[in-house]
Amino acid sequence: MNEIKFTGVETIDNDSPSFGCEAKIMFQGTEKVLTEFSGEVTYKGNITPKLVAMSPRFGTVTGGTDVTFSGSGFSSVPEENSITIDGIDCPVSAAAEDAITCTTGKRPGLRISTLVIKVANKGNAALQQKLFRYVSMWNDDTTWGGEFAPMEMESVYVPTGLNLFVNVDSTPMLNTLIVEGSLIFAPELDPTHQRTFDAHIIFVRNGKMEVGTEEFPYTSKITITMHSDLLDPYLPIYGNKVIGCRYCELDMHGPERIPTWTFMEETAEVGANQITLRQEVDWVVGELIGVASTDFNGRHAEKRTIMAIDKTIPDKPVITMDKPFEYKHFAATEAYGDDTIDMRAEVGLLSRNVKFQGDPESSPINQYGATIFLHSLGDDSLVARLGFIEMTNVG
Repeated sequence: MNEIKFTGVETIDNDSPSFGCEAKIMFQGTEKVLTEFSGEVTYKGNITPKLVAMSPRFGTVTGGTDVTFSGSGFSSVPEENSITIDGIDCPVSAAAEDAITCTTGKRPGLRISTLVIKVANKGNAALQQKLFRYVSMWNDDTTWGGEFAPMEMESVYVPTGLNLFVNVDSTPMLNTLIVEGSLIFAPELDPTHQRTFDAHIIFVRNGKMEVGTEEFPYTSKITITMHSDLLDPYLPIYGNKVIGCRYCELDMHGPERIPTWTFMEETAEVGANQITLRQEVDWVVGELIGVASTDFNGRHAEKRTIMAIDKTIPDKPVITMDKPFEYKHFAATEAYGDDTIDMRAEVGLLSRNVKFQGDPESSPINQYGATIFLHSLGDDSLVARLGFIEMTNVG
């Protein structure tokens, strides 16, 4: 044997702009450095094309979507850039060193999502975990084989290679969704737009469920409601009224709220329907807040809906609530000799635009709420990221 060819990837924990690697081979469990190899291999980040953003992130399987990939190291000559999405050529129509645009072709059948951007004389671009996805729209008859979309209490199977994009305002209550491909909820441009999704069981098996991401949070409103009672049909291990996630990727993200909780500026007596806060907030009319108890009974915490916010003094906003307090909520600084203690009721924002809940009709009565069940071997075979979402009637 006088020649060996290796193809693969080595991950290096190093943030230097370039890195030299010796050629190595493992033979019978022993690492050998190939001293006869002429010179070392040097990887240079500054000559590697990089993808930093794309717009849009999704396009229909029928093709015809213009996608702009932004980054660095591309060629300004269109013919020197090649893009393939799910193995399908995406002809480049415009190119610059920091952005290239292509138009997607039609994608038939079921295919795993892949993206390859190659630049002449530079090789493949570093994608940095970014991926364009061909999607099948919920409201498109072709998604359902030319038939109707699912109806009340029907079940849905999303096979590997299919990215199901929920673009309807509401769905009928579904029985079970088995997701081995992707189930994607994307926000609307109108931040007040409300989407609802109802089911008994959502089971994501080796698939992906996305309701916003850390980079692209869900900026309009969505409520995912799970239904079922204790004695209803269930999945072994996972139960019912559940998002079951087995070796899957789960993302649920609303926009960041600042702050999520703060303190009252002054005491609110019984019967008061206004409070003054100690810092500026981004809370809005219609959202729900919780005011902590300041006596010996923790059940004297109270929930109220914001009816108005006076921001005349930005860092001392005055909130008007939908009904008066039933209990006193203390906020002041007490002096004890030379010492002082700042004692104030906490006020937290309870509302989020991404809401996961058990059905409000039966969950409180039966004390049987919705759950999210994550199941793997305890390694990276499962990834779940949840941030700035609301969970109500759960557990």
